[in-house]
Amino acid sequence: MKIKICVDANIIISALIGGVSRNILFDSKFEFITTEFTITEVRKYLPMIAKKSGVDINKIEFALSLLPIKVYPRENYADKIKEADELIGKIDKKDVDILALALEFECYLWAEDKHFNDIKKVVRTRDFV
Repeated sequence: MKIKICVDANIIISALIGGVSRNILFDSKFEFITTEFTITEVRKYLPMIAKKSGVDINKIEFALSLLPIKVYPRENYADKIKEADELIGKIDKKDVDILALALEFECYLWAEDKHFNDIKKVVRTRDFV
């Protein structure tokens, strides 16, 4: 059985730019998941990624679609929204959904945000290498 890991937006953006995050996402030992909200947040940065990388935005969008990450709608973790909001909502409302998904599946959350430091099941990119 694969280890399930919930992926935050900054990790997905990093993978689109290149580097170690992309390599980790294609490691078959893990099952990566995220939220529809997270993907919506990532899409906001696609024009910037395209501009900085000099790659056509359609190719960046295609690369996003190829990442092996299962995307869950809010209804799959709605019962954990309140708990996640209590844990992180005052710090960053945009992270409530991703934390709720991690709580729902009782899995690790892969994120680089420092405000997750007090959450027990958080992994950083450096933990994979």
